[in-house]
Amino acid sequence: MSDVGRFVWHELHTQDRTKAQNFYVPLTGWNLKEFSMGPGEPYTLCQLGGKDHAGIMKSQAPANVPPHWLPYIHVDDVDAAAKKVTELGGKVINPPMDIPDIARFAIVMDPTGGAFAIHQHFTPYQAEPETPPVGSFCWDELLTSDPEKAANFYSALFGYTQESMDMGPAGTYRILKNGDKRRAGIMQSPPEMPGTYWSSYIAVKSVDESTKKARELNAKVMVEPQDIPNVGRFSVVQDPTGAVVSFFTGM
Repeated sequence: MSDVGRFVWHELHTQDRTKAQNFYVPLTGWNLKEFSMGPGEPYTLCQLGGKDHAGIMKSQAPANVPPHWLPYIHVDDVDAAAKKVTELGGKVINPPMDIPDIARFAIVMDPTGGAFAIHQHFTPYQAEPETPPVGSFCWDELLTSDPEKAANFYSALFGYTQESMDMGPAGTYRILKNGDKRRAGIMQSPPEMPGTYWSSYIAVKSVDESTKKARELNAKVMVEPQDIPNVGRFSVVQDPTGAVVSFFTGM
């Protein structure tokens, strides 16, 4: 299966890296490693099982953009994909550029306002595990004011097919797929969490215990632990720096 459309990296953009690190490490078991990016603060690599898994950096976004986790999605050609983003009604926020000897990427926005990065690694990615390990990012979900428009954009950009689930009062949940592989979900933003943004999920041993610990570490619980019938259990929290993240335990 092609890696196009695979979520390959997650990066926290925040104004307080130290506060973020002190929150996520006790919850996930990540090990941290910093490296210089030139002038300004270093970049924090979050490692899981001895392998680079995610990043934390000082946000360079405009002041009106809150702290957030930014998902990176693989493409075979970043420049061509960035051009296609604009052709499909999206926007290029940061144009394609290289991370020397590592990858090429661009930060873009879908037509409904969801920001993400397109990414092309210079070496092969690690194999995808059948079951995401505890402490890893295991799912990504776009909450948007126009789920149908967003789903059609991502399908056209990455070649996804769509699977729909009726969620009753919450509307239709759209699942983006590569073949049989489910990549991400798209749903209507709930009234209590308006706007358009990607929400990333971290696999944990116990959603209830992780939510309790997150609260003790000064997170705000946005959605209390609850079941997704026949799928698993989840919660949503806002970390102490203001970024939203979700916890998940499968059945």
